[in-house]
Amino acid sequence: MTSRKILNQENMNHIQPMKEGEDIPFGPPPEEYNYRCSHCFHEMQVNEAIIDVEVAMAEYNGTYHQGFMPVLGCPNCNHETMEYAED
Repeated sequence: MTSRKILNQENMNHIQPMKEGEDIPFGPPPEEYNYRCSHCFHEMQVNEAIIDVEVAMAEYNGTYHQGFMPVLGCPNCNHETMEYAED
C-alpha cells in the first residue's frame, strides 16, 4: 500500500502563487535569430535551440570556430544557404 502525504495549510504556506506572464519553471522564452537565404532571399526567425544543435554538430565534426553562426538549410529552396542576418 502506498503512503500519502496529506497536504494542509501549513505545508502550502511556503508556495508562492505564480503571476501571469511569469515563466519560472521553464525559464525565459527562447531567443530567435533572423536568418536569410542568400539564394532565394527567404527570411525567417530561427529558434536558439536549432542554432545550439548546429553548433554542437560543428563542434563534434571539428569545424566550429568561436563566434561562428552556422549556415542552415533553407526550407524554401532546399539549399544550405540560410545565413545569419543582423537587423
